[in-house]
Amino acid sequence: MSANAAAKKQKPLKRHPSKLKKMSAYMILTLILISIVAVLFAFPLYWIITGSFKTGAARQYPRLAALARRYRVRLRVRKKQGLYFRVRPLLRRAGLWAGLAVFLPLLLWTQQFVWFADVSTLTAGQAARACAVLREAGLQPGAAVTEAKLTAGEYALLHSGEFSWASLNFAKGRLEVEAAAAKPKPDIAAGTLHGIRARCSGTVVRTNLVSGTMLVVPGQQVEAGQGLIGTARSERDGTLIFAPAAGTVLAQFEWNDTRTVPLEENVFQYTGGCTCSIELFVFGQAFALPAASAPENTVLTARHYQPELPLLGLALPCSVKETCRYVQQPETLHRTEAQAAALARLQSLQALYAAWPDAERIARKEDCTVNGNVLDYTVTYTVAADICG
Repeated sequence: MSANAAAKKQKPLKRHPSKLKKMSAYMILTLILISIVAVLFAFPLYWIITGSFKTGAARQYPRLAALARRYRVRLRVRKKQGLYFRVRPLLRRAGLWAGLAVFLPLLLWTQQFVWFADVSTLTAGQAARACAVLREAGLQPGAAVTEAKLTAGEYALLHSGEFSWASLNFAKGRLEVEAAAAKPKPDIAAGTLHGIRARCSGTVVRTNLVSGTMLVVPGQQVEAGQGLIGTARSERDGTLIFAPAAGTVLAQFEWNDTRTVPLEENVFQYTGGCTCSIELFVFGQAFALPAASAPENTVLTARHYQPELPLLGLALPCSVKETCRYVQQPETLHRTEAQAAALARLQSLQALYAAWPDAERIARKEDCTVNGNVLDYTVTYTVAADICG
């Protein structure tokens, strides 16, 4: 009885015909959409391959042509369309297939030459200098790459002073350049073991000690060759310990210069004429293109670049050196006294900063004297600069 009661209490499973109907409807709709898409794509493709809808199929043309030749019947095709008639003329061109057969091995062979130098990890200035250094080492686009050239290129980058670390990797025509910019030496590492002496006489204005012992104080008058920083420092108990001498001593001194500038001078002036010559470097060989003969008294400027395809932007495995020669002719240049004095002043300033790059100008005293066609210029600058030598 208990079992029958349990069976009566158990509820029968309910079916959901609505869900089944929805699933079957979705499947039917999906199949219909797939069929429509297949027809829409397959029928135009069939038309392109065969040629037309109602006319003879293109794939039957060879059989019809053979049948016409057999019975000596002239077969006239009024309209040709379809992929078959587009490809058929190309199959008869032996030069096209021969060129394709030669192009693929040639493409594989040219992978040993530099197609592109990847300098994306460098700045614009570093990339330009690195390319110039690699060009001198024989690693420009179009050059054959060997392990010896890669090693020589790495050493050339290091010896240039621009980079402290460099690495060159080459694979399938791509030369990857990786380098780290050189950093200046710390002041303490730039010290000397023999002490620092004064380059000229002057009055000490300010001192900055990095290592060693400072031997002068601000306001002290020093002479040329006098010791400024020693190579020892004292501990608290008075014990002297060796330390490299490093630091700066800013002193005030006078700097004199004399210049002579002619008021009339024969110089070369540009005429506007220019001739160019092009040298092509490809597959490890240099080819000079025909150019006009270079005239006398010319100034040369060279430019290196890598040609690219205009539409695709693809770099070609070659480099071009363009040399321009600008024509000059001798002329007599006339200067006024003011122009000559300005030129002499500029030359003196260039000489001052070449000798003392960190000089600060405090005062200037100059004298100009004209002797015939020559201007004699004398100047005295009072400057403050680092006199450590």
